[in-house]
Amino acid sequence: MSSSSPFTQWLLIHYASIKSQSPTEGRRRWKLWVAQKFWAAGEKTLSPTTAGNADFHTDSDPFDEASTHRQELGVLLRTDFSDEAAWLAFCIRLEEGEKEFAASPSEEDDTTMDDQLEADRAGHGTAATTTEEDDSDESDDENSLSAIFYIVNPSLPQERALLTNISNLAALRLFNDVDVRQAPIPPPDTKRIRPPNRLVDSGGQQEVYVGKNLWIYDAKSNSDQCVRVVSQTSSDMYGTATADSWRARVSHICELQVNLSSGAMKIDFGGLDRWDYAERQRNMQEAEAPGVL
Repeated sequence: MSSSSPFTQWLLIHYASIKSQSPTEGRRRWKLWVAQKFWAAGEKTLSPTTAGNADFHTDSDPFDEASTHRQELGVLLRTDFSDEAAWLAFCIRLEEGEKEFAASPSEEDDTTMDDQLEADRAGHGTAATTTEEDDSDESDDENSLSAIFYIVNPSLPQERALLTNISNLAALRLFNDVDVRQAPIPPPDTKRIRPPNRLVDSGGQQEVYVGKNLWIYDAKSNSDQCVRVVSQTSSDMYGTATADSWRARVSHICELQVNLSSGAMKIDFGGLDRWDYAERQRNMQEAEAPGVL
């Protein structure tokens, strides 16, 4: 979290009291409640303070074991449990993709990557990748099928209910930490969005998320063998939103995650807005819904 973020002062002032009111929750939920206070306030700039502590950096969270504490670069969430055969086929292709990526030359040709993205956009979607290539240690844990992705595939009914048909925003709030940054500046002759929305622009500020990249296997994945690639912030293009997503083919996601994690790649679609509009609307409505966290 950047020390220049206006949200930092809110955490310094409010985090400890919110934590004391709900001690059985975790770091991410406490920070989200502070964020709710931030967005509800008219004046968002607080006087600088060094009072309080910075437990919001070090406190634990129930979902750290599946995110922050993992060595893998990305987290792949299974959110549809209706077709076991399709899911197993996806996992097999993911393992094949990981092995293919590990065996490929380490030097990547940028034009090749650009061509791949164009081909994916023309088809059902695109994919994402992670950087860790050591798949020599085979784990008996079903959630550790890939050395690049940590796979969250719960077996208990109550855990599956939590993830079933989950939105991008809800997934970010479980597995990433909330923050606030300055929203992208609208280009000349472009008005700010109305009504304001925290995922795009609210008073010049934008809600963003920090943590591992999230990839979501949903009901559509059973047929197209793609996943939703979830953005933690908007792109630099004004009007795009935090939690935007696009569909990525399983055959490509290892390479994409590695390039995203290394900073060698940034998804901006050449300045065009090609994110999934339906998912954006779902996230924006959920972000502003009262009492939804």
